[in-house]
Amino acid sequence: MRLADTGQIEEMLGDLAFPASKERIVHHAHGRKPESDAERALLALPLGTYESLAEVMRSLPVEPDPGRTGSERDHQRRRHEKPGLAEHMRHSEQNPVEEELSRDDRDLP
Repeated sequence: MRLADTGQIEEMLGDLAFPASKERIVHHAHGRKPESDAERALLALPLGTYESLAEVMRSLPVEPDPGRTGSERDHQRRRHEKPGLAEHMRHSEQNPVEEELSRDDRDLP
């Protein structure tokens, strides 16, 4: 589970005393908002003890650019030319199918 917005996590864990184990963090989140996307993202945390909310936030799986389409993400993965550059920062061309669909109908005869 990847989150696009980490605001829910900050809100849920704002009153949790640190250091805290993963189990304690997930239990606390479950008590605040059970079955939420935020709780599922916290379940993906690596086992361990977290010293602060900032450390939890760094360990969360976050969607870097939620506005990208699936085809844009795939294209960036296949054709990246700069090793070490974050995926959402790589240039991607528009998918030809999406380009065709986005054309204005007035261009047709």
